[in-house]
Amino acid sequence: MNGILYDIMDMRGWKNPIGMFRTINKYVLDLLSGKFNWEEEDSITELLEEKRNWFLERIKKLKGKKSDFEKAVISVSFGKEKVEIIYKGKKFENARVW
Repeated sequence: MNGILYDIMDMRGWKNPIGMFRTINKYVLDLLSGKFNWEEEDSITELLEEKRNWFLERIKKLKGKKSDFEKAVISVSFGKEKVEIIYKGKKFENARVW
Protein backbone atom coordinates (compact mmCIF):
# COMPACT_ATOMS: atom_id res chain seq x y z
CA MET A 1 0.00 0.00 0.00
CA ASN A 2 2.87 2.38 0.74
CA GLY A 3 4.18 1.78 -2.78
CA ILE A 4 0.82 2.82 -4.20
CA LEU A 5 0.86 5.98 -2.07
CA TYR A 6 4.36 6.87 -3.25
CA ASP A 7 3.57 6.20 -6.91
CA ILE A 8 0.34 8.19 -6.91
CA MET A 9 2.05 11.21 -5.33
CA ASP A 10 4.98 11.13 -7.75
CA MET A 11 2.97 10.43 -10.88
CA ARG A 12 3.41 12.85 -13.78
CA GLY A 13 5.66 15.08 -11.69
CA TRP A 14 7.33 16.83 -14.62
CA LYS A 15 4.07 18.34 -15.87
CA ASN A 16 2.25 18.58 -12.56
CA PRO A 17 0.20 21.82 -12.46
CA ILE A 18 0.12 21.86 -8.66
CA GLY A 19 3.74 22.96 -8.47
CA MET A 20 3.17 25.82 -10.91
CA PHE A 21 0.79 27.82 -8.75
CA ARG A 22 -0.90 27.84 -5.37
CA THR A 23 -4.67 27.55 -5.60
CA ILE A 24 -6.92 28.93 -2.89
CA ASN A 25 -9.54 26.36 -3.87
CA LYS A 26 -9.68 22.94 -2.28
CA TYR A 27 -10.11 20.09 -4.71
CA VAL A 28 -11.25 16.73 -3.33
CA LEU A 29 -11.70 13.58 -5.40
CA ASP A 30 -12.99 10.25 -4.08
CA LEU A 31 -10.74 7.75 -5.85
CA LEU A 32 -13.32 4.97 -5.52
CA SER A 33 -16.53 6.68 -6.63
CA GLY A 34 -15.09 9.44 -8.81
CA LYS A 35 -17.09 12.10 -6.96
CA PHE A 36 -15.51 15.55 -7.13
CA ASN A 37 -16.27 18.58 -5.00
CA TRP A 38 -15.36 20.76 -7.99
CA GLU A 39 -17.48 21.31 -11.10
CA GLU A 40 -15.13 23.17 -13.45
CA GLU A 41 -12.59 21.22 -15.44
CA ASP A 42 -9.01 22.51 -15.35
CA SER A 43 -5.47 21.14 -15.27
CA ILE A 44 -5.74 20.09 -11.61
CA THR A 45 -9.01 18.19 -12.08
CA GLU A 46 -7.46 16.55 -15.15
CA LEU A 47 -4.43 15.45 -13.10
CA LEU A 48 -6.58 14.11 -10.26
CA GLU A 49 -8.78 12.20 -12.70
CA GLU A 50 -5.67 10.69 -14.28
CA LYS A 51 -4.47 9.65 -10.82
CA ARG A 52 -7.87 8.06 -10.10
CA ASN A 53 -7.70 6.05 -13.32
CA TRP A 54 -4.17 4.92 -12.44
CA PHE A 55 -5.30 3.96 -8.91
CA LEU A 56 -8.23 1.86 -10.17
CA GLU A 57 -6.02 0.18 -12.76
CA ARG A 58 -3.44 -0.59 -10.06
CA ILE A 59 -6.09 -2.25 -7.86
CA LYS A 60 -7.18 -4.34 -10.84
CA LYS A 61 -3.59 -5.26 -11.75
CA LEU A 62 -2.88 -6.40 -8.17
CA LYS A 63 -6.13 -8.43 -8.20
CA GLY A 64 -7.57 -6.33 -5.39
CA LYS A 65 -11.16 -5.37 -4.69
CA LYS A 66 -12.59 -1.87 -4.39
CA SER A 67 -14.78 -3.21 -1.60
CA ASP A 68 -11.67 -3.73 0.58
CA PHE A 69 -11.21 0.05 0.67
CA GLU A 70 -13.23 2.00 3.20
CA LYS A 71 -11.87 5.33 1.98
CA ALA A 72 -9.59 6.53 -0.81
CA VAL A 73 -9.44 10.31 -1.26
CA ILE A 74 -6.99 12.68 -2.90
CA SER A 75 -7.10 16.42 -2.17
CA VAL A 76 -5.24 19.53 -3.25
CA SER A 77 -5.21 22.96 -1.66
CA PHE A 78 -2.68 25.76 -1.29
CA GLY A 79 -0.03 23.76 -3.15
CA LYS A 80 -0.40 20.70 -0.92
CA GLU A 81 -1.46 17.36 -2.32
CA LYS A 82 -2.67 14.70 0.10
CA VAL A 83 -3.81 11.09 -0.32
CA GLU A 84 -5.74 9.26 2.41
CA ILE A 85 -6.58 5.57 2.11
CA ILE A 86 -8.24 3.22 4.56
CA TYR A 87 -7.67 -0.33 3.38
CA LYS A 88 -9.02 -3.28 5.36
CA GLY A 89 -9.25 -1.09 8.47
CA LYS A 90 -5.68 0.24 8.25
CA LYS A 91 -5.06 3.93 7.49
CA PHE A 92 -2.40 5.03 5.00
CA GLU A 93 -1.65 8.61 4.03
CA ASN A 94 0.93 10.66 2.25
CA ALA A 95 1.25 14.37 1.47
CA ARG A 96 3.50 16.61 -0.54
CA VAL A 97 3.88 20.37 -0.66
CA TRP A 98 4.72 21.50 -4.17
